[in-house]
Amino acid sequence: MTGKGPLSYDPRPPKERRVGGGDSSKKGRRTRSTNEGSGAGGGGIMRLLMGRSEIDRAKAQRYEPYSYESNRTQLKWVTVALLIWVVVALVLAWQDRSTVNYLSDLRDQGMVSVPPTQQSTQRDISSILSFAEAEGIGCNTEDDIISLSPECARLMDVQDEYTAVKDTGAMLVVLLMAVLLANMFAFGSFTHRASRNVLALNNSSQGFTPEKAVLWFFIPVFNLFKPWQVFKELFRGSDPAVTIRDELAWKTEGTVSARVHIWAAVFVGVFFFNPRTIGWFWYSIRETIDDVIVAHQRLIIADILLALLGVAAIFVAIELHRRQEARHAKVGVITVTPPPPVDSLEEALKEGIRRKELENRRARSKRNDSSSKSK
Repeated sequence: MTGKGPLSYDPRPPKERRVGGGDSSKKGRRTRSTNEGSGAGGGGIMRLLMGRSEIDRAKAQRYEPYSYESNRTQLKWVTVALLIWVVVALVLAWQDRSTVNYLSDLRDQGMVSVPPTQQSTQRDISSILSFAEAEGIGCNTEDDIISLSPECARLMDVQDEYTAVKDTGAMLVVLLMAVLLANMFAFGSFTHRASRNVLALNNSSQGFTPEKAVLWFFIPVFNLFKPWQVFKELFRGSDPAVTIRDELAWKTEGTVSARVHIWAAVFVGVFFFNPRTIGWFWYSIRETIDDVIVAHQRLIIADILLALLGVAAIFVAIELHRRQEARHAKVGVITVTPPPPVDSLEEALKEGIRRKELENRRARSKRNDSSSKSK
């Protein structure tokens, strides 16, 4: 008599058994989920620095009840980002000053045009010869350039030095744009939270929602005055000296620091007078070395304005945070329930139904009038 043998039994705990041909030797190995770090909290320090984590969190909790949230951490990141902005702007001003000095030296040597900017390994022979001809320098042929005659060698040294100066300035401009991007997120995050805090400071009838408070910075023309209005409202709603018995008192009794007006004035000045507008509008025609020198002198002013804007923004952020902290200590914890979101499709349907009913009433009214006249 034959029969089946006894079923094999693995006495090890289930987690240590071999399943479906798997290798039990992998026991104890640390595995990493593919979704690890992909949530809202992922991204590390850069998301925190640029304010992305705050924006994602605000979107997720947009319609949930909330209370006062301190801007202490955001203020630190804003201050750091703006200080970097100020430093880069001042370094750029120093670099533009160096360019002015270098071009002035060339002008004192008798040059009337600006050297062509080229890499030493990728020289444009025709540009060099044209520059030499315009300056009356004895570098007349390609053979003179290849043989590095004294005149051609001097010409290419001037070209290399000017190219190095221009390249340094270009790199600083790129760095400034990168810092600007970081400041946009950091300052936007700070502004959004400060705007959310207005209602949590025992106020009502806020004019600018947190989303619009940030959005107005990016809408052309309106960003010349709307951010100023936003921060005037934030300062009034955060004034600790205003009574907490009347939720509307902040509109008439709240004060606005002079820092806000100075910051807004510098902001408008930078909007019209910055390195971009100088190159595109104010000094777009630069034919002689004198034209380029004047343009770089104006760039120095524009760079200093950028630095002043950063300093003014730091003082505005610090003062606003101080006011909100002081008023919060005065009013205590207040829970705010945001209004529910408006369904645009539902509103459109309601509007369509309303118009249809209005048309029907008008049609019935006309029929009734015509029937009464016929009688």
